[in-house]
Amino acid sequence: MVDFSYHAPTEVVFGKNSEQHTAALVKKYGGTRLAVNVMHVANDFTNPEATALKGIEAMERFFRSIGMPTSIHELIGREITDEEISEMARKCSHDGSHTVGGFLVLHREDMEKIYTMAK
Repeated sequence: MVDFSYHAPTEVVFGKNSEQHTAALVKKYGGTRLAVNVMHVANDFTNPEATALKGIEAMERFFRSIGMPTSIHELIGREITDEEISEMARKCSHDGSHTVGGFLVLHREDMEKIYTMAK
């Protein structure tokens, strides 16, 4: 695997009227101005998968607008191998002994699927 370091701390806020907290969040991180638009994704509780996909599309558009990569290929400049994906999931899960996530617990197998989708 090619060594790389990527640090992009991000706080994503969801909820009705959440844009009203924008100024406080900008100040929280030491900012004085807002340079991007607030995104709205309508909730469709009858089809949560469609709502999630709309949110993903909105985030990808936002990332592209500020020049951030939206795939592993864009991040490292080449295709990632299945072996590298397995290694990333192994490390992220501490050899399968840990899970990640507070809203939905992700196991090593879940992480591999996510990394594969991010190819």
